Amino acid sequence: MDGKCFALNGGKCNNCGRYGQTEEHHALHGTANRKICDKYPLMKFDLCPSCHRSERGVHGRDGHELDLKFKQTAQKLFEAHYGTREEFINLFGRNYL
Repeated sequence: MDGKCFALNGGKCNNCGRYGQTEEHHALHGTANRKICDKYPLMKFDLCPSCHRSERGVHGRDGHELDLKFKQTAQKLFEAHYGTREEFINLFGRNYL
């Protein structure tokens, strides 16, 4: 890996595939988790504003399933590239799989 996060998709939404302006989404959000995610770039994703902040987006009131999908994907990537499930749980406090 060249250090660039393949999850950050160069202007293409990792959820709907729309090209254009995207926003960086930390799959495990919250101040403490965001700082940890910054150390593990595969745990951040490009999302269009709609998939990120709309009612159905990961931070929206109807976006729980989408939010969980990205948490699960982040955990799988962590386990594949950075450490064990136990290490993930120690860092983030829970198992999403």
